[in-house]
Parts: sequence; C-alpha cells; structure tokens
Amino acid sequence: MPVGALHSSDQALDQQSGWVKTLSVRSAYRRRGVGAALLRRAFARYAEKGRRSVGLGVDLTNPTAPLSLYRSVGLRETRWTDMYERAVPAAGV
Repeated sequence: MPVGALHSSDQALDQQSGWVKTLSVRSAYRRRGVGAALLRRAFARYAEKGRRSVGLGVDLTNPTAPLSLYRSVGLRETRWTDMYERAVPAAGV
C-alpha cells in the first residue's frame, strides 16, 4: 500500500519549470521523510527534463503545516496570493 504520492503537472512548462500539483502522505507516515523523498525525486526528474526551477502552491490554512517540509528541501516563498471563492447553486437543484 502506498504511503505517499506526488502529482506533477506541466502547467509551468512554458517557463521551463516543474510544478508539483499535489503532495499527499498518509497521516501515520508524516514527519518520517516520505514527503521530502517524493519532492527530491520530483526535483531530480525535473532536472533530467531540463527544467530550471520548481514551484507549488500552498494553502496556509492546511492543518498539516507543510511549510517546514517545503523549506527543508530548499523551496522558498516567492509570492503570496489571496484567493476568493463564492458558492453558486447548480441549475435545477
């Protein structure tokens, strides 16, 4: 049974950058190096493909507090974005 998964995306390909779309680690395996290992593997694959940088988005309200993990593998904050959303009722509901 997998204990973690990383989903990559080509959304930043035009900038010659890798993009981590999602990173998940089962709660029982968090803080054991699984997330860092997945990220380092992704970084290596991006480098093999000639990508010059890597990015990902972070929800700062995430209760797993991922910032320490991201910083531990060399990621640094480059910009902050405020996101807004509004629920709209589906037609016929």
